[in-house]
Amino acid sequence: MNSFLRRHQKSVFAATLAIFFGGMFVGFGGYWFTDRDMQGVVARVGKSKITYQDLMTRVNLYADRLRDQGTDLDDAKLDELKKEMLNNMMVDEMLALKADQLGLVVTDEELSRDIRATPAFARNGVFDEDVYAQTVRSTFHQSLQEYERDRRKAIKTARLKSLFYRSAKVSPAELRDDYAAAHKGSMKGFDKDKGEFAMKVQQQLALDLVNHCLQQMESQVPVANLLANFRSGA
Repeated sequence: MNSFLRRHQKSVFAATLAIFFGGMFVGFGGYWFTDRDMQGVVARVGKSKITYQDLMTRVNLYADRLRDQGTDLDDAKLDELKKEMLNNMMVDEMLALKADQLGLVVTDEELSRDIRATPAFARNGVFDEDVYAQTVRSTFHQSLQEYERDRRKAIKTARLKSLFYRSAKVSPAELRDDYAAAHKGSMKGFDKDKGEFAMKVQQQLALDLVNHCLQQMESQVPVANLLANFRSGA
């Protein structure tokens, strides 16, 4: 049987890139999926469970932002977005476990600073406790304790990704060799392009480190994507 990573390699790579370099942006707006009965576990990563409600909250928030940007989403695109988002969430769960193994922690002060800096929790530009509580309940469908647990995990995971990125070093000589290999031996535009090219090389090296980490974690942690079974009612 093919492993989770081999089956979803392209999706995992795309999802990891989106989180690692672009950030998982969150919009606040209406919902396309409001059926309260759409619940159940759609994935397991170790002892952690990802529920259908958690998945659809992410999907709807992301879909709202895409629609605001003028992107049309039909049923097929939404279904693909759902699969990609679930892979995204599973990758984050695996990296969170790695962060725990490395002893990364998020202090109460760091968590508070993160929450207070979130624009969606502000009234007239100032953090507001009531807005915070209301937004967490209405948008994320979570208690404050659940939201803060997830935010602590997200901050910890982001810190691990940052460590991967800073570890992805390339020497000037290696950069020149990579550029020549990518341009069939030509160095004609190297001086003009080297800044952007170096960033791309570093991103790819960081992504390779993330993938290696995920492969190691996969051998240690049971992983199951149950979305297909859940959708078919199995």
